Amino acid sequence: MTAYLDHASAWPLSGAVRAEMDRWTAHVGSPMALHEAARGPADAIAAAREQVAALSGWPAECVIFTAGPTEARNLAIKGSLAAAGADPPVIVADPLAHASTLAVARTLTRRAGEMRLSPADSIGRVSPADLVTAVTSTAGGGAMPAATGDARPEAPSDVVVITHGQAEVGTVQDAAALAAAVRSACPDAVIVLDADETAGLMPLDDGLGADLVVIGGRTLGAPPWTGALLVRPGTRLHPLVEGGLEEGGKRGGAHDVPGIAALGVAAREARAGRDARVATMRRHAAALVDGMLAVPRTRLNGPPVHDRLPGHVQVSAEGVEGEAVALAMAARGVAVSPGSACTFGAGKASPVLEAMGLDDEAARSAVLLTTGPGTTDAEVAEAIAAYAAAVESLRGMAPG
Repeated sequence: MTAYLDHASAWPLSGAVRAEMDRWTAHVGSPMALHEAARGPADAIAAAREQVAALSGWPAECVIFTAGPTEARNLAIKGSLAAAGADPPVIVADPLAHASTLAVARTLTRRAGEMRLSPADSIGRVSPADLVTAVTSTAGGGAMPAATGDARPEAPSDVVVITHGQAEVGTVQDAAALAAAVRSACPDAVIVLDADETAGLMPLDDGLGADLVVIGGRTLGAPPWTGALLVRPGTRLHPLVEGGLEEGGKRGGAHDVPGIAALGVAAREARAGRDARVATMRRHAAALVDGMLAVPRTRLNGPPVHDRLPGHVQVSAEGVEGEAVALAMAARGVAVSPGSACTFGAGKASPVLEAMGLDDEAARSAVLLTTGPGTTDAEVAEAIAAYAAAVESLRGMAPG
């Protein structure tokens, strides 16, 4: 590949992050042991805890390290429900939530309880009023299309998940306003902020009002199998992975010392260089949008480029399949994704795009390009040219 514009899947690691990971991969010693060899790994984990906690401003002991954001989402939802004894549970999310969030909610409410989805508009935004309606809707009431199971009569929500940044279409929610509205309408609800796409790119001060914050390593520039759950002081949580005393008894199992140490360095670098990183990514995304929308019958999906996740561009071209475009661009040396990496190969359109009102053809033709801090002007120009050539070629092969 000569141009890498698939940071939605994985980010290249910086030299410092890679060196930190390599350092602890070569080290022998468990951080839970009592001998001298344990001191280095224990100190590395403690330093990483401080660096990740600094993203929210909460104390270091609020950080629980996980094997990526999917585990963190599971721990946040299942752990808070178990601690509250909510049975059957009432879970609220939006239709643009990560697939793992929706899967957990469906599983927990399959036999009893209720999953409610607040509506989103044509660019994926959720209004505080609509979210409050979902949160306070009585059991089986309202127009929530995803109600499942049998909920408690007059049941308010137990867990509310706010997706800060949406991976497919780049929509960024006003998470602080949404959290404040939920807190006012339903003070006992546990609010989960999914910041997997925004950590390191946008401020998360005080968790933007949430009780639990999901962090993924990828957008920080760490290995994608790393992550953390940040827990507001005083929030009750039961472990998902039970075992020993690791992570304060909230996540059993041996520590991934190389991954955790790398996550800490990445968090430190992201905080220090956030403004410059975001400015570069937004500039490249704007250039991509200008170039790709010059291709006839191409549309931008989601919010305007200045008002979405930095470096994020999703477009649909009439008359072509997104997977075919991504493959054709790869053949020209440019790495991009079909519109939804999570539904790639499933043979169906993205449910996120469908929830936003896109018709099936537009949803299936979506292609996602995501830049990073190391993206160059030359890569952007190459991607624009490859996209135009791919669309023209594919349209030329279409019947009729």
